[in-house]
Amino acid sequence: MMRARRLLLALLAGLLLAGLVEGSIFKLPVPPPQHRYGDLVIDRVSTKAGQKPVFFSHWTHRTRYTCRVCHFELGFDFKVNRTEITEQANREGMYCGTCHDGVVAFGPTDENCARCHTGKAEIDKQSFLKLQRTLPPTGFGNGINWTRALQKGLITPKYSIYRPEEKPLDFNKRLELKANWSMVTPAIFDHATHVPWLDCANCHPDIFNIKKKTTKHFEMRYILEGKFCGVCHLDVAFPLDECELCHPGIRQR
Repeated sequence: MMRARRLLLALLAGLLLAGLVEGSIFKLPVPPPQHRYGDLVIDRVSTKAGQKPVFFSHWTHRTRYTCRVCHFELGFDFKVNRTEITEQANREGMYCGTCHDGVVAFGPTDENCARCHTGKAEIDKQSFLKLQRTLPPTGFGNGINWTRALQKGLITPKYSIYRPEEKPLDFNKRLELKANWSMVTPAIFDHATHVPWLDCANCHPDIFNIKKKTTKHFEMRYILEGKFCGVCHLDVAFPLDECELCHPGIRQR
């Protein structure tokens, strides 16, 4: 009887979530192909300056650097086009120019302009497939389980480029966030899977203000607007249509 009840609750939760999505209460973005997941076209100043927009691929950088390097040390905002990245700044060693200096990676020379200023999102699919075959698979995003790849030492992205000796904080607190709907199990947030990639300041206090000591306002409608978890988990980290990844109780019922 208990097993039948659990199965029924799981079915009802699934139907509820499906109905909400199909009913357009929650509009989930349609994910691009795996080799294009996380790709960006940056055009805050390029078109105004008479140049083609810049193409940026997350997966080509993720094997070399953690999210923390770009979004904490180098000052890139999490939202595309919020950071004003100019040619002068790059040539002075800021933003992309920190690594694209002609030594670590190709530099911002006239000959290399077209390598980034493509005007559209495009990537070497064959190189992606070659990488994908070497890393743990998953059924979402890039089709690569980046966290597991990091834990197994299959990739060794730099945690810091300014202080190579710096290591991620040893913090493994797990949070249980109760859902507003009675038939939806709590969301679980595990710090241990995030701290190897991010700095505390990436999330606190701007995205998650821990001084308020409340999570009751972390509603899905806000997340799908790109707030809270949605800052990353819409088009770069694993997508939100994989409900059981955050609400593990859904698959256990």
